[in-house]
Amino acid sequence: MSESMLNTQIQLATTWFLAARTMAVADGHVPKVKEAAAGLYARAILELPERVCIEAKQPENIGALKIEDCLVAVRNLPREQGEKIMTGVMMIAYSTKAMHPLEVRWASMLASAIGLSEDDFQRCCIGARVIATMLNPSGKEESDA
Repeated sequence: MSESMLNTQIQLATTWFLAARTMAVADGHVPKVKEAAAGLYARAILELPERVCIEAKQPENIGALKIEDCLVAVRNLPREQGEKIMTGVMMIAYSTKAMHPLEVRWASMLASAIGLSEDDFQRCCIGARVIATMLNPSGKEESDA
């Protein structure tokens, strides 16, 4: 893999994990299903190699980034990748079968940054619900202990 391609993948993974973590903590707690969902989504849907995911989570890549950085990054992604990020973020929100007001706000901010139409957003939400149901069919939150 070329250095340029590796850097592009690390940027995508960093954007994904920042967006996912923001959604995961929006309701005030992070059940295991949300943590697992972010990693699985990165590997299976975004098709990111494990070493890229590990590199993206390193402090030098994600440590100093803020929500604003995430919004700029998703705005600059190709449309297809932006929609995948949106679908994944909504999957995390739906993984507990309920949405907190801050989760709704984060979803709205991301959708605006990506430039999604209402129909595009609804399509992402439908995909997210399907994936979330497969990850947590009971809808019960797991304790971190």
